[in-house]
Amino acid sequence: MAWFERQPLRLAHERAVLDLIRQEGWVKSVDWVIDAEAGTAHVDIDFEAGGQIRQARLEYPFIYPYAPPALFPREPGQWWSTHQWYTGELCLQVRADNWVKSFDAADILRSARRLLDTEGAVDESGRGGEVPSEHRFTEGQLLRGHDARLVLSDGLIAEVRRRGAGAWIVDLRTSLFPDSCVSVAVGISGSAEYDRWTDLTIPSSVGQRMNGIGVIANIEYGDPRFLALTSREMSCDERWAAFSPIAFDGYRIVVGVLKGQVLAKFLGTDNHTHDIIKILMDKQHRSPTRNAVLAGKQVAILGCGSMGSKVAISLARMGVSDFYLVDSDVLKMDNLVRNELDWSEVGAHKADGLAERLKRIRAQVKVERWINHLGGQTSGATLMTCLTALKTCDLIVETTGSGQGFVYASSVAEEEGVPMVWGRVFGGGFGGYIARSRPSIEVSPLDVRNSIYQWFRTPGFPEPPADAGIDYAAGPDNQPPMIADDADVSVISSHLTHFAADALRGPPNSDYPHSAYVIGLRKEWIFEQPFDTRPIDVSGVMNSNIVPEEVVEGGGHAGEIEP
Repeated sequence: MAWFERQPLRLAHERAVLDLIRQEGWVKSVDWVIDAEAGTAHVDIDFEAGGQIRQARLEYPFIYPYAPPALFPREPGQWWSTHQWYTGELCLQVRADNWVKSFDAADILRSARRLLDTEGAVDESGRGGEVPSEHRFTEGQLLRGHDARLVLSDGLIAEVRRRGAGAWIVDLRTSLFPDSCVSVAVGISGSAEYDRWTDLTIPSSVGQRMNGIGVIANIEYGDPRFLALTSREMSCDERWAAFSPIAFDGYRIVVGVLKGQVLAKFLGTDNHTHDIIKILMDKQHRSPTRNAVLAGKQVAILGCGSMGSKVAISLARMGVSDFYLVDSDVLKMDNLVRNELDWSEVGAHKADGLAERLKRIRAQVKVERWINHLGGQTSGATLMTCLTALKTCDLIVETTGSGQGFVYASSVAEEEGVPMVWGRVFGGGFGGYIARSRPSIEVSPLDVRNSIYQWFRTPGFPEPPADAGIDYAAGPDNQPPMIADDADVSVISSHLTHFAADALRGPPNSDYPHSAYVIGLRKEWIFEQPFDTRPIDVSGVMNSNIVPEEVVEGGGHAGEIEP
């Protein structure tokens, strides 16, 4: 239903205010055009402003009165003002960013008349009036018309400034998007005086390598390079010659640094020159200061599946820069419904794909991998390689879903005093749990886990859904898959990430009074509502120092729920 059908009183109001404003004399005609079938309404209005009669069209939006009507010249291509969008619509004082329902068509017309009268007035010197711009655009809005973009880090600009005179080949990596071409400067060439400089903050896998097509130099006002970047008359050959003695071949980029300001042009075939806009660096600090301690920590991620991949990437964004990844699985198309990786990693081992993704988030990240099944069939020497690496980590994050893998991780954590956190999503996605074991604070991970399983069997609790007991990591490929949405896994993974960061910060600063939490995502099983969280108190649990004897096929333990 169209707005004028839903709100007939508002339509009557619009008609009335336009009739009243017409009686003032400067509005000459008002002609309503309502198409009930199409659900559209506009008004053709002739009004006097800026010393002439304006033939305009006022178009009402379908959500009126929650958004303003637009005022255009009725004749396409007419430009009445310097305050006019590329579509021809007048940009007025009453507009989208300050519109309220109490405004109406009369306010739009009066605003247009003020604009055109002001610009149409001429002072004694013959200069026309000006209306100050009130545009406050975001950087993203301003960049919509700039399809060629250049990313230069502050470090690279500082290096160019340090070198003084001379021109340097700039190493570029370029990515193409539907409406833009973004080139990232990742380094500059060396010489007899200067070593090659590489920006270590930018991942080497970004975009496509475009070596040798760009040159960067310091410039000064009025020098040949400045003129090459600012003149409208020079040919591409002349612009390029100002920067390099190499013959121009029809595809080059020239960049000048002028007291910190950057000027850049793309030089193409047919003497085509195109301005390149520099993307400014955002120097705002968005991460909490308490995360600074994470930078020097090494974290083992056991299991690079849907949960492990999310935790690893989130920890990297929080500041962790050293990872040990353990997983034997290969990323397949069907994994994409939950894993943080995408089609670019399909067919690769999950640990390899996750390692590359981590480096694309933070170039300084160090990643070691053990591509094998912890708890699966492998040689003792190979297993010891993994376990030896685990004992040097600052934290073990266990997300394999494998019972035997958990036992190995728990053993290293207990014997070597390494904190360990782990989490599970219940099959069906109705919830999950997170847990931790810190040396000298909680009992061993195995004992914490067994306490959780005993809590699951609390008298009066209903039985969890049957698929909560599937061992998702150790079984054959044709076993029933875990059913859960990416959102389900993401919620539990986010809680586990916070739990992991909390463990890395150390006991005095812990935000979590309990060592295990069972988290519901909807009303099911014991949960009364979404985000129903049940802490589990393990403070009275003692270390058993007994390895479970009953190990069932696939790594789970008899009588235990292995979600």
